[in-house]
Amino acid sequence: MVFFGQHFSVSKSEIRLRGKMRTVIRREKNRRHRPDYRELPYREYPPPVFDRLEHLTQQLSFALPECIISQILISTDSFLSYAWNRGLFSGKRNAVFSSLDLAHHQFAKPHLSHLIVDMESLLTSRFSALETLRQLASHNRKLHIYLLATKSDTPLFNFLRAAGPFRVLKRDLPVTPFRQALLTPASAVDVSRKFPPVEWQMFTALAQGKTLKHVAHLLNLPYHRIVYRLNTQLSQLGLPDRQSLLHLLHRLTINANHYWG
Repeated sequence: MVFFGQHFSVSKSEIRLRGKMRTVIRREKNRRHRPDYRELPYREYPPPVFDRLEHLTQQLSFALPECIISQILISTDSFLSYAWNRGLFSGKRNAVFSSLDLAHHQFAKPHLSHLIVDMESLLTSRFSALETLRQLASHNRKLHIYLLATKSDTPLFNFLRAAGPFRVLKRDLPVTPFRQALLTPASAVDVSRKFPPVEWQMFTALAQGKTLKHVAHLLNLPYHRIVYRLNTQLSQLGLPDRQSLLHLLHRLTINANHYWG
């Protein structure tokens, strides 16, 4: 190699050594700008099955959609409706309807747990309302049905308590006991104190104005068996005679429109 009149000789080994030195220098230079740790790419793994089930349970329990209704009050009393929404269960998913027919579309919803019916303010027949509630209780055994009535009317209170798997509450309860009664889990229903299907059919026929002989023919039972069943229910309801029972059934079959018509 000639450089400014001088001759330099470079062997192949020196060229290879210089190339290796340049390679080491470049590696050291790149290493100074490289972090000491290694960044792994982010991978989103699916959560375990238990976590997904727990998350779904929390969503169903605490984040239900606003359209879901868990408690329904049937009443035309504006004061009771206001106290129900603003004082008793503020923030809950409640709804107030003036009749059972208007709330019928909500009865099949799985999240409905409580149905409270104000028997004193119904504009329709209370006997027909009891028939609807009996059918509803037979189809949905998880639904808790409460009836509000006046405690001073003992025959009516006893009849409502025996009409089906209902819990009858005094309508004039203070706020705190009333709230506790609705939040307390319902005890086992005493079946022995409820009207059997035959007795209910007998009351239905008597409420329609049928005689005992017609009731016996309708139920295909002997006349003396109908009389025995009727006397048994009279003693259970605390009524002195049949006339008192017929008067009670008449009160249950008329509606509020009769008082104003």
